[in-house]
Amino acid sequence: MDESKTHMKGHSVNHICLYLPSLRGGGAERVMVRLANEFADRGYTVDLVLVQMKGEYVDDVSDDVNVFDLDARRFLAAVPPLVQYMSSSRPDVLMSTLDTANVAAIVAEKLSSVDSRIIIRISNTMSAKKKELSHPKHLVVHLAAKLTYPHSDHVIGVSEGVTQDVITQCGVDPGQATTIYNPVVDGSLLTAREETVDHPWFGTETGPVILGVGELSEQKGFDTLVRAFNQIDGHPESRLIILGQGDERDSLLQLAEELGVEQRIDLPGFVANPYAYMGKCDVFVLSSRWEGCPNVLIEALACGAPVVATDCPSGPREILKNGNVGSLVPVDDVDSMAREIANCLDEDSVGVCFEELPQSFGITEIADKYIKIMTDSIEPSLNTHFDSDRH
Repeated sequence: MDESKTHMKGHSVNHICLYLPSLRGGGAERVMVRLANEFADRGYTVDLVLVQMKGEYVDDVSDDVNVFDLDARRFLAAVPPLVQYMSSSRPDVLMSTLDTANVAAIVAEKLSSVDSRIIIRISNTMSAKKKELSHPKHLVVHLAAKLTYPHSDHVIGVSEGVTQDVITQCGVDPGQATTIYNPVVDGSLLTAREETVDHPWFGTETGPVILGVGELSEQKGFDTLVRAFNQIDGHPESRLIILGQGDERDSLLQLAEELGVEQRIDLPGFVANPYAYMGKCDVFVLSSRWEGCPNVLIEALACGAPVVATDCPSGPREILKNGNVGSLVPVDDVDSMAREIANCLDEDSVGVCFEELPQSFGITEIADKYIKIMTDSIEPSLNTHFDSDRH
């Protein structure tokens, strides 16, 4: 931490700014909206500053949250208007998420000379995204993160694996890094899971439904899920639904056609209430190649779905308590995934009881931990994690 900010120990916080690229339908965006709404409910002045005012979660923002649209096309172009915002609004805390926004937030705070506490939230393991570094844009952002992250006031990793990864990859002081899981479970989720699913495959006369949810991208590994689904010979009447949007949609449909299962697979796109699907599916599968703390896995558990997840870096092993509350399979292992999905269908598995889940995923508990960091009222070495008997 900069010496100029050491006087902020235990300072009061009234004005919180949350900064991110947009409100598209991703897990990080959903988390930031939930936090913004919760902070506003607690009486804080909350600004949600966006590089672009767009995305599926725009309508979910509380009327009590002030939304600022920087209307910039790229994260570098957003730095000057962000500096202007900082100079005029002077928030006590500037918290950002996603690498491009994190870099811009740190740079903008330095240029503005505003004494805000800079907190960056890391939602993915940087070391697991090595393939992305072949693209010049991703390489620049990665290098910029390594240079700037140590100059933030605090770094929050969404799982123990993410926290340790950013310490190793970016040289962040371990005393300025904390693990806080995502605020995923709240009353609205538990209500939404009971709603009716508007999809013909959830009728009484259809076969079991396997569900995947997430961006249709290489990271999410849905190609592995499609191949595994094709190998479930014992359940020819089973169906696969993958909710989400992304660049891999056409290639996934082509793969399904090549395998001859296109009539049993549906990709409906973004769905406003995936929880109803999770509450009624026969198996939920997380097929990711890497993650930070996969919200959809926690949500599926909270909705009572039996789950199969890849043991990817990082999050699934922590969430599933080393495989005690769901099946873990190696990344990209089609045979193992198919076998575990079949086991769930053969055994007519039921999900873990919600009350057995760690309370670490509730919005109230998570918001408390963020506020403690914002006020710098925690001991530097304190990390938030599961109790040892939960591993």
